[in-house]
Amino acid sequence: MADFKHILATILSFFTNLFHRGATSTAPPADDIEAAASKGKDGTATPETAEAPSPTDEAPPAIKTLTAAEVFDSVGPAYEDAFTGLPTQAAAINWLVEQLKANPATASGGAKIVDVGCGTGRPACSVLADAGHDVLGIDISEAMLTAARTRVPKAKFELIDVRAFIEREKSNPDQLDAVTVFFSLIAGVTQDDIKAVLSGLAGLLKPGGFLVFSTVPIPVNNESIKWMGRPVVVSSLSPEEGVASVRAAGLEVKYDAVTKFKPRGAEVGICKPEEVWEESHLFVYAQKPVKASV
Repeated sequence: MADFKHILATILSFFTNLFHRGATSTAPPADDIEAAASKGKDGTATPETAEAPSPTDEAPPAIKTLTAAEVFDSVGPAYEDAFTGLPTQAAAINWLVEQLKANPATASGGAKIVDVGCGTGRPACSVLADAGHDVLGIDISEAMLTAARTRVPKAKFELIDVRAFIEREKSNPDQLDAVTVFFSLIAGVTQDDIKAVLSGLAGLLKPGGFLVFSTVPIPVNNESIKWMGRPVVVSSLSPEEGVASVRAAGLEVKYDAVTKFKPRGAEVGICKPEEVWEESHLFVYAQKPVKASV
C-alpha cells in the first residue's frame, strides 16, 4: 500500500509540473496557502484566521427596499382589480353611508369626508361622492391619483402624506364628518406613527363624526417584507392593539372584526402566484362622542 501511495504521488507531481511548465512562480498549491494562513507561528490555527471567510466568498447583493410611494406607483391601478370584490370593505362603506343618512345634518349629502390612502378612488371615494358628499382622497402615489382623478370625477384628490395633512389641518379641529382608512397605515410607517395618525384624525372629526379603519393586523414594527413581490418596510398592530388604539384616540368603537381575504394579485399581473397569500383584515367602525351640552 505504501508503494502504491508513493507511485500515485509521483504521477500527480508529474502532471502538476507538466500543466505548470514555464511558470516562474514557486508558490505552493492554493490548499497549502489556506492551510498556512490558518496557522500561527506554532502551527496552530489562530482565532482571527480560523474564522476568516474564503476570498471567493461574496455577500449576497442587498435588496433595495422601496418606499411606500414607489411600491404603489409600481402596482398602479391594478391594485383596484386585485382587491375588487372585498365584501368587508363594501360593508364598511355602506355602514358609513347609512350613518350619515341617519344624521339630519348630512342626511341629504354634504358631509365632509377624507379617505386616507385613497388609491384609485374606488370604491370608497366613488361610493361616498355618489351619495352626494364632499370627498377628499389623499395618497402618496401619483400613479394612483392619476387614475383616481379620471375614475372618480366627483371627488377631489391631493398628493400628500397623512402625517403632513394632519400637521397642516390641526389648527382647525372638529372639521370632518367622517374619515376612512383602508389598509393605508402599513407601508412606510411605524407603530407609533399609526397610533399618532389615528389620534390626529380623531382630532379632526366633528363630535359625532365617524372613523372607519382597516388594516392587516400583524404586530410588526419596521419589518422588511415582500408584498406582492415588492420589498418594503411595514408596521402594523395586533387586532387587540388596533382596537385599543382607536379607543385611545378618544373614539367609541361601534364594531370590530377580523376576516380573511386573498387578493387577486397574480391574476391581474401584479406579481407571481407564490407572492400572494391570504391576508387577515381588521375592520373597526368608530364614532367621536358628542360633547355634553353645558
